[in-house]
Amino acid sequence: MATRQRSLLQLSFVIHAVVYVIVVAGLWRINQTTSAEHDWASIVAWGWGIGLAAHGTVWLMLSRKSR
Repeated sequence: MATRQRSLLQLSFVIHAVVYVIVVAGLWRINQTTSAEHDWASIVAWGWGIGLAAHGTVWLMLSRKSR
């Protein structure tokens, strides 16, 4: 895998992680101010977190394979 492709894979994972943190933080805030008795934001955080972990795993596997 070319260096450019590895850089793009890394950048896509970093962007995904940053968006995850920003959106989940916003959802937690909304959840706490509107309906703190129902913790629906954690369901979103866990589900999306699994997807983020899968994305990170693929990125790591592909970057190690290309070395």
